[in-house]
Amino acid sequence: MQGRTERGVYDAFGRALAGSDGLLFCTDFDGTLSPIETDPDAPTLPPENERALRRLHGRDRVHVAVVSGRALSDVADRIGIEEITYAGNHGLELDTGNRRIVHPIAERREREIDWLCDRIEREVGQWVLVERKGPTATVHYREASDETSRTVRELVEREAGAIDGIGTVSGKQSVELRPAVEWDKGRAVSLLRDRVPDSWTTAYLGDDTTDESVFRALETGLSVHVGEGETAATHRLPDTDAVTALLDWLATGAGGRLLD
Repeated sequence: MQGRTERGVYDAFGRALAGSDGLLFCTDFDGTLSPIETDPDAPTLPPENERALRRLHGRDRVHVAVVSGRALSDVADRIGIEEITYAGNHGLELDTGNRRIVHPIAERREREIDWLCDRIEREVGQWVLVERKGPTATVHYREASDETSRTVRELVEREAGAIDGIGTVSGKQSVELRPAVEWDKGRAVSLLRDRVPDSWTTAYLGDDTTDESVFRALETGLSVHVGEGETAATHRLPDTDAVTALLDWLATGAGGRLLD
């Protein structure tokens, strides 16, 4: 559905925080906290977003979680804030600050994923960047033509489909190889929500098709889609600059006062 106006996001947060005992604030990284880059290794956390997340994390009634398709160690290194929760590989890896959990089926499929990466690199390596993330891998084709992109997607889906227990998920100019298990970002955020009091509000910000599972799961929370396109989120922000403004408002503005 079409998200509401940017002003509506602030109004919705204000109403929710005024009637809640706390906030579980969850967010994607690429395209949300940091702009999408042609080179997947390039994105970094803007300093103003780091300051806001640290300030949010320091509040007694706020818990911060970053939920990413990147490997857990990768996204944790890019954020660099200790003790917040990180979910990597769309929730197949979870670090709650004192414990790291990996989905057992995902661990067992790492060898097949690695073998597929080798094969894809041999076939279309000149057009793609294969990001190996342990339990999953992402094939990026951001610089390929439309025709080449279709060829890459068809190849990846065909090769993955030939191996039992391996599936694919399409993203922004990418396709992901992952174990065929009933797990996604939505289930990961639902698990995190179960770990905070029922009287807290849960919010999630994301920009990609892989974030839609969270938006669908948050029937009573705050779901915010970043960018254009159809979405199940109830609210929308236009870009990562608007995310930065919202984070600042939550950490230091009227949103911060509501969390005191």
